[in-house]
This record gives sequence, structure tokens and C-alpha cells, in this order.
Amino acid sequence: MKKPLIIFFYLVSFLNSCSQESQNQNLIFTGKSIEEAIQFETKLNSKIKKTFATIVLAPELYPYVDKYELSNPKQISRIIPTDFPANIEYFYDKNSRELKYSSYKWAFINKVDDNTLFDRKKLQKLVEKECGELEKYSKFFSELEEIINNKFASGKKSVLKNEPKNKLIEWENENSKGILKLEFQDCSDSKNLLPGWFIIEYVEYSK
Repeated sequence: MKKPLIIFFYLVSFLNSCSQESQNQNLIFTGKSIEEAIQFETKLNSKIKKTFATIVLAPELYPYVDKYELSNPKQISRIIPTDFPANIEYFYDKNSRELKYSSYKWAFINKVDDNTLFDRKKLQKLVEKECGELEKYSKFFSELEEIINNKFASGKKSVLKNEPKNKLIEWENENSKGILKLEFQDCSDSKNLLPGWFIIEYVEYSK
């Protein structure tokens, strides 16, 4: 009986590994049109949010914003992978329907009650627990970096910051630019202790 159980265990592990790898390949959309992006997100069971406000991009965010007539973005709530749900915005040109600016944000902000917020010991314990997540977020950042490396294989890559809790990488080719960053709370600053927050953000835009 032991041998079949061992084979079953390895089979389950292999299938889980393949499933996770498949999920990770779906982190960054690689198509061109907004219709393709919506189809892509629908297959991932993402939810399309209803946008009630007009959202515009400042030139500081998108240097080429005046070059196109951008429509209100499609805002997406993605649940895959489950450990890192994402909020996404796809801005596209009204005329060509091509994506011009995409923003992905994998963020965690811990909302705590006042009893914890004003109790230094409780807050310290909470933040220490959250800081244990740094390795998981760093691994996820590296997975994203590998995917974007492949996408910009023929372009230029610049590592601007490479600290454990503060990373910034930029990619650029003749057609587009990508910016990936990680910001993680300072676990060592006991005087300015805050509830947990970690953010990984990727922005890609057309020139």
C-alpha cells in the first residue's frame, strides 16, 4: 500500500506545481487590445468593476498622455493567484482600442482596531508577524521580474533599487516602458510603527 500512496503524493505535488506555474504565467497581459484584455481577465474569473467616476492620467504618470485620446479605464479585480489578488487598470485609446497604459497593484494593508493600534506591544507583535511575509513577497517580485524580462528581452533593463524592502526595476524598448517596484514596511523602526503594508506595483505604457 505504501508505494501507491507515495506515487499519489508525488502526482498531486506535480499537478499543484504545474497549476501554480500556469497561474504565474497569467500575471501580466501580453496582448494589444482592450477586448483581448477583457477576454484574458474573464478566463481568470476576474471581476470587472463599475466605474462611476472619470479617471484621467497625469503627464507625471504617463508622459505620452497627450498623444492619445484615452477612454475611461477598465478596472479589474483579479483573484488569481489567491495569495496575491490584484487591482488592475487598463487605459486604452478610444480610436484604435489598443492598450496604452496598464497598472497592476498587488497590495496588502492591514486594517486594525484602535485597541491594537494604540497598544505598542500588540502592534509590535502584529507587525513582526507581517514582516515574516517579506520572503513570500520577494519571491513573487522575482517571478514577476522573470516574466517581464522575457517580455522585454530585446530591450534595456535598469535596476535602480535593490534592497530587501525597496526594489525598483525599469525596462524599456523602442515601443514601450515597464516599471516594477516593491515597497515594504520598515519592521525595524519601532518609534514609527504602523500596521502592515506591502505593495508590489507594475506599470507598463506605450510610447
